Amino acid sequence: MKRFWVGIFLGLGIVAIIAGVYDWNRQTIHHPKVVYQPEVAPIENTAAGHEKVDMSPLPEAKGRVNFLALGIDNEGDEPGRADSIIVVSANLDSHQVSVISIPRDTRVSLSGVGLTKITHVNAVGEVRGGVHEGTMESVKAVGDLLGININYYAKVNFSGFQKVVDALGGVQVNLPNAVNDASSNLHLSAGAHYLSGEEALVLAQARHDLPGGDFDRQQNQFYILRGLAGQLLKPSTISDLPQLLSVMREDLVDTNMSISEMVMLGLEFKGIDKETIKYYQLPGQGISAPDPLVGACVYYYEPNQEGIKKIVQEVLTR
Repeated sequence: MKRFWVGIFLGLGIVAIIAGVYDWNRQTIHHPKVVYQPEVAPIENTAAGHEKVDMSPLPEAKGRVNFLALGIDNEGDEPGRADSIIVVSANLDSHQVSVISIPRDTRVSLSGVGLTKITHVNAVGEVRGGVHEGTMESVKAVGDLLGININYYAKVNFSGFQKVVDALGGVQVNLPNAVNDASSNLHLSAGAHYLSGEEALVLAQARHDLPGGDFDRQQNQFYILRGLAGQLLKPSTISDLPQLLSVMREDLVDTNMSISEMVMLGLEFKGIDKETIKYYQLPGQGISAPDPLVGACVYYYEPNQEGIKKIVQEVLTR
């Protein structure tokens, strides 16, 4: 009988420990760390008719998590440009998810360089101080551009992206319009397609022959991301989540998310209807201006700060 009660107490103790760890992890993601907080300062806007726009950081409710995803175009150990720059903002209370895509040609200020393309920021940072320095320079550029805190980041290169998709057994992508890009020999009809990692990478990179160029590519990247989220968070996959995320994390070049944080976020959003994920493209206009890194005039996407603030306000109230 004594052994019986000892066993019961031990069992209850183990359950209490597990519950405590679960609650601690849940509290952690509901009160996430802030790896970068933008400076409180108005940012000049060169758009016609506007001199300055107050881009002071907007208040963010508890339970708000802002996640920066960077897709890098390098191979091996060479410094790489950020080919894909996506911010995912999730409300852990309302379970609303918003995605903001930032064009690679967006003009931003980089310390020690001046105004240049945001795609260059990661490469310059990596040259200066290695992989993590490139990540943090990108985190700063995005945080300042949008006027939001950044809590988590993850950086992946081409081969890692393929492995992530293949680890999930592929990804289903629903395309509202056909995609025809002769440069990459990509031809997909409108509708649902189940893509391998290699096929998803081709779709994520294709832009030269698309009617909207880089903007169409950004939207296609969102469709891939939405498909991956739906695949990863569907109820039948939840039991495999720790194993899947462990495999995926190995292929990330740089991240500040632990496996337990990834799992907890997955559990928070399990079964989410991927169609409710709202997508935003950064407003702005194309201009030609000097780039100090290139030493010539190049095409830039000049962000419209008033438009950005409206988008961020909408995102933070979802």
